[in-house]
Amino acid sequence: MNRITTLICLLVILTLFLLGCNSNTSSSSGFGSGSGYSLNITTSNTSIPEGGSATLIVAGKDAQGNPVNDSVQGVTFSSTLGGSFSPVSPFLSSGVATSVFTASGGSTPTPAAAVGVTQITASYKGAIAYMSIYVFKP
Repeated sequence: MNRITTLICLLVILTLFLLGCNSNTSSSSGFGSGSGYSLNITTSNTSIPEGGSATLIVAGKDAQGNPVNDSVQGVTFSSTLGGSFSPVSPFLSSGVATSVFTASGGSTPTPAAAVGVTQITASYKGAIAYMSIYVFKP
């Protein structure tokens, strides 16, 4: 990890600590853009236990600011600490797509790297948005 990434992770952990790690705290990435599209990823669960889940909602806009309506190509997700994503719903006419992120761990032994702040990345046709979710040992 470079120093900036480490500092960001520490700030997120401090913020979550000060908020009491409330699992009902919502978060939004703000719009990330690229290739004429922009994305905003939100969740209502910014803090989940190992093996826990958070619903991710992605709003997409085209270069003219119109909601993306793409029933063929969906959003691609990744997580820095692993985990899985449910099949992504395609963008609806409202420009919204959803997926459920499930953190690694739970009933099976988990490597220490699966606990901490995971960066969720959402991408669609060159546009990228990021958000962080804190994964903790229950």
